[in-house]
Amino acid sequence: MAVNQFFSQLKALGREFSEFERLFSPENKELRRLVFYAESSIYFRYYQDYIEHILSNSNFEICYITSDPADQIFANHDSRIKPFFIKNLLPGALARLDAKVLVMTAPDLGSRGAGISIKRAPDPVHHVYAFHGISSTHQYYRPAAFNNYDSILCIGQYQIDELRKTESIYELPAKELILTGYPLVERLYREHQQYKVEHTHKENGAQPKRPVCLIAPSWWWISPESSIMENCIDQIIKSVEGRNWDVWLRPHPEYLKRYGKRVDEISHRLSSSSNVSLKTELSSMQVLHEADILVTDHSTIAMDFFIATERPVLFIDTPLHVGNADFKNVGLEPVENAFRGQMGFRLPPDRIVEIASTIESLLAQQDDFAKKVPQIRSSLVANWQSAAKTGAEHILRKCRS
Repeated sequence: MAVNQFFSQLKALGREFSEFERLFSPENKELRRLVFYAESSIYFRYYQDYIEHILSNSNFEICYITSDPADQIFANHDSRIKPFFIKNLLPGALARLDAKVLVMTAPDLGSRGAGISIKRAPDPVHHVYAFHGISSTHQYYRPAAFNNYDSILCIGQYQIDELRKTESIYELPAKELILTGYPLVERLYREHQQYKVEHTHKENGAQPKRPVCLIAPSWWWISPESSIMENCIDQIIKSVEGRNWDVWLRPHPEYLKRYGKRVDEISHRLSSSSNVSLKTELSSMQVLHEADILVTDHSTIAMDFFIATERPVLFIDTPLHVGNADFKNVGLEPVENAFRGQMGFRLPPDRIVEIASTIESLLAQQDDFAKKVPQIRSSLVANWQSAAKTGAEHILRKCRS
């Protein structure tokens, strides 16, 4: 096994060197004008709508660098998207990059002590940050998470207010803050409307499907007990087994990557369960459409689910995700705290025995929570159904400047 792993790593490194040379070949000079970087395959979903608008409204090609050798982008058949696999050689690639614009979803760019190796490309590359979750900027993220970006595609006005306040408090240079919106949740909403039409058609005259409860915990490197997986997953499983609805446990991708043995233990336990199962396929968002209720802790998937499907969320009140101990200095309440109780119910870990009855109550009140969606959506997400155009046009302007 060790020998096979060695040769596999050697093959991947050889592929990287080849991709590195191809990326910086003279014939790809123009291609490097616009670069998107993804840490893994799942990040394409956050770029997809921006890229589609750029391809439809310009003659640009997209240089797409990914650190995932099995990224779905390599199966993309659009000839104007040129993917490159670069992982271990990424620091060298960014140090040499001569792009006009580099778009990323990685916070803490070039920040000391952040535990990452991603640094800014040389000037005058314009670095654009795209959010991959609906949240405030000052509680979950580290203090310097966005300091080294030139422009940020903001999901809502609250992010602009928070970032400007942070710049003022710490005397930071002003960044370009673009009130953009969030293309992913817009697409999920459109897909869910189609799903409902198809689902209603299929079930006409058929036996109604059992309700589905999706458990989607977060992963938090600073305090693992903030995640359901480390705090109370065993008690949850015990409380929901044998119910007349199905329960799908979908761990966070980072948890799957780091705690494989623990996931295997849970998988073995659930193999004999009649209604609880493990979902480890993360590339598809189909489970969001099929779920009737979401159970999570502090994951931003709660916002996506509530806005896109118009269905309620059960929040387990594990300890807060706090990446910035001084977040209260900004003086603005984080939206992930402010809206938590409006999208469903909250349950502390010491009352997990009540989870089944709470889920039953939420299932019975789905229509009531659906009525709340438009107002909450307008507070959290700007430019509804035009976010991709807004963000992509900003990227194109920077490419053409």
